[in-house]
Amino acid sequence: MDYPRALDALTKWGSSRPEVRALVLTGSAAAGTAHPLSDRDIEVFTTDVPALLADESWWSGLGEVLVVERLEDGDGNPTRLIHYAGGKIDFTLLPAQRLHGRAYSRPFELLLDKDGAATTASFTEPSVKPPSAGEFDESVNWAWAAALMQAKAIVRDEPWSAKVRDQDLKTELLRMIEWDHRTRYGPDFDTRHLGTGMRRWMDADIQHALEQCWAGLAAEEATQALLATTRLYRTLAERTATAVGFPAFAHERAHIELRTILSLDTTS
Repeated sequence: MDYPRALDALTKWGSSRPEVRALVLTGSAAAGTAHPLSDRDIEVFTTDVPALLADESWWSGLGEVLVVERLEDGDGNPTRLIHYAGGKIDFTLLPAQRLHGRAYSRPFELLLDKDGAATTASFTEPSVKPPSAGEFDESVNWAWAAALMQAKAIVRDEPWSAKVRDQDLKTELLRMIEWDHRTRYGPDFDTRHLGTGMRRWMDADIQHALEQCWAGLAAEEATQALLATTRLYRTLAERTATAVGFPAFAHERAHIELRTILSLDTTS
């Protein structure tokens, strides 16, 4: 996909449509850190969101469309994630007035701004609050619940169920890794999103430990990966709890239960 040509065509389209008031490029492309395989993220500010949802010609002609994801973002705004041959563009459709005073936590680039609304937008480096006691308690409980259920699935030779529970556990592991780094390096330390850029921001010893945390479908292999994951999670959770001053969680008791489950012989 020829991104410059596609963005130029999109800007010309937006200029010709009265309901389209602004186009804003966000993400790694706006920050100047795009990888050859990076998406392009575009916010479309319009006075008629339903019309642009109904008429898909404005994005279908930007390249050879392979796959379309029609979703909503975390704030309920409609999105269109378009996988083209050789590239991908993620569109978010927003009411035009939302650009006024809009605060961005990542760099952004204007492609089109008919009303000058972007002059009121701002960019501020992200600063994330440390976890609350409730959030931390939720994570450790969810992590160990996932681990215990995964262990049962492994022993029962239910590898698909085990993988589902493993993903739940990994979600909490990443959350704890992020908290651990921000606790040690400060609230402005950028851990990105969903592990993006982990080779740059994640400590080398944690990356090394993660190498033991994934496995195939075989029970023994899955067991060792589960134990490695809970071991790493516990290390980070205990370190973070001590640093922040949260009450100690009964990790050892949960670990004993995990071992007990994994030692069961259900073949007879």
